[in-house]
Amino acid sequence: MKLTLLTAIYTIAQVSALAPLEPPLGKVLLGAWYDRNLTDTPVAVNARINYKPLAFFQTDVDFSSTLKPWTAPSVVIPQFLRQLNETQTDAIAYLTVYPFQGFANITDAQLQDMANRLNQMVDAGHSVLLRFASEMNGNWFTYGQDPIGFIASWKRCITFWRNALGEKKNKVAFVWSPNSGNGYPFPGGEYAINVNGTDQATLDNLKVMDTNQNGILDYLDDPYMPYYPGDEYVDWVGMSIYHYGKEWKWVDNVVPEADKFEHYLQGNPTNGNSSGYYPFYSFFSGPSGCVSNITNEVVSRGNKPLLISETAATFHFAYLNVSSTANPNNCSVPYCQSTATRLDIKRAWWRSFLNQNFVDKFPMMKAISTFEFIKEEELTWRDFTMFGPAPNPYGDTEESVAQATAVVNGFTADAQAGMFPFLVYANAVQTTGAVAATKTSSAASRHFFKCLVEMVGLVFSLI
Repeated sequence: MKLTLLTAIYTIAQVSALAPLEPPLGKVLLGAWYDRNLTDTPVAVNARINYKPLAFFQTDVDFSSTLKPWTAPSVVIPQFLRQLNETQTDAIAYLTVYPFQGFANITDAQLQDMANRLNQMVDAGHSVLLRFASEMNGNWFTYGQDPIGFIASWKRCITFWRNALGEKKNKVAFVWSPNSGNGYPFPGGEYAINVNGTDQATLDNLKVMDTNQNGILDYLDDPYMPYYPGDEYVDWVGMSIYHYGKEWKWVDNVVPEADKFEHYLQGNPTNGNSSGYYPFYSFFSGPSGCVSNITNEVVSRGNKPLLISETAATFHFAYLNVSSTANPNNCSVPYCQSTATRLDIKRAWWRSFLNQNFVDKFPMMKAISTFEFIKEEELTWRDFTMFGPAPNPYGDTEESVAQATAVVNGFTADAQAGMFPFLVYANAVQTTGAVAATKTSSAASRHFFKCLVEMVGLVFSLI
């Protein structure tokens, strides 16, 4: 009986110790990264789904403001906030912040400006998930594969923002989010670390990244721990997970294996070249955490809520160059040799992780963001969307639009059939600003109090 009583008390502690914005055990927030540059909006996404309003929406900004002026915080965030308000819900604002100008060039003025905008979003009734310098273990961004510089910058930025937010800091959750480890260290990337570099900064980074201490940077090195800033600086952990096809050069349309998503999340020692070797979930969201094999120090104690930061199953619907050597059998389109439709591929993907067994197996998976873009990438035009095409999708055809519409209708049919009882959606609000913020906060407080009362009742029933 003592053990049961202690278990109940521990459960109460867990309820009271939820991370900022973390839903209760067994619940998962669902949201989308919509293509604002293609005139898509949160309202349009919700309308295409035609079920319940998504719990959050994602967009991105660039600190530099000059490299990509259309992604400057002063341009994006006012539009983002307006579009969130138009949903007439308490949808969370999921903000990806890129430091494309480099960590060393981030100024205090930029940090203060971002803090002001975070406060503005919270005051308008929208809590914030902030993902800073995402996919830092990759080499496709200017700031990639610089673990020492990244960790120093992360600590500086998050400390600044938390201090500036003051009492509102629990309304903003900071998400540390590398890319899935399959393919790491991604040799040949545009911004790959120079493995032959002799400057001290490069040598120091290579030493940190060589986790198996064999003297070289290779696929057996840990793609996650060298980049982790520490539990006290991280509210949530996240990961980008994609199905691009069967194999590189990623031009084929195949239905993903049922366990592919899980292998990306947890690694697969028997086939690590395809899915990575290291168990991300166990390291950072599981109860055991992880320890550095170099220093023998605890890197993370685990139990961090997990956000699937961006995910999609791609459908390749056109070659960028029909005469490409990647074009098999002289196909004019990637799918001429495949019977798998958009719906076949994408439904298999979402069903592989949006199911009760998966949620029970990975209970700290608390949020999922789909990637709602159609774009040219590498050798093909790719449809990443799950919730239908944005208005006027470029490079697409009427046939593709019809197929993409079938995909969102397929998701809605699954939702209406009760396949996702664990999903959490946004709450409707009648106004914006402080009133909406108060309503959202009050609802969360009532839910917490209800859980606490139930747990206390359980404790007394055991005494």
